[in-house]
Amino acid sequence: MSPPMSKVTSSEGNKEKISAVGPQTDLSRWKIRKVLAEPDVALNRMFKFTREEAEHVLCSIGSDKVEKAKEGEDVRVKMVDLDTGTRHELSFRKVRCGSVFGFKLGWVTHFVVRRRLKVGDEIGMYVDPSSCVFYFCVLSRANAEN
Repeated sequence: MSPPMSKVTSSEGNKEKISAVGPQTDLSRWKIRKVLAEPDVALNRMFKFTREEAEHVLCSIGSDKVEKAKEGEDVRVKMVDLDTGTRHELSFRKVRCGSVFGFKLGWVTHFVVRRRLKVGDEIGMYVDPSSCVFYFCVLSRANAEN
């Protein structure tokens, strides 16, 4: 159930600009909601999903991508930033040890730095199983005092 969108060519090279239609404040759509902690925004770290969040992702991205991710391979996924209307490519993978999944390549550049994400910001994500596309939104910003 992805939001209705229109595509607009962006001046940022090959990045596609996506215009979402409708308010982004419907919190029920966000299967993954997270208040960012230091490891989520650290420039040398991977964005990690909880077990429940990873299950949502794994049920939504297709069996071929699931198998690759479980083997520790980088799986390229698309993420639409509904706040800015841009589409980005990230690397989804399993960490070397354990059964934790997350984003490695692309998270820091396309989201932490570009969106100036900080500890205490709340983000929302969900995956559209029909397209295997992730959708992202900043739900709230941390207080300026933090």
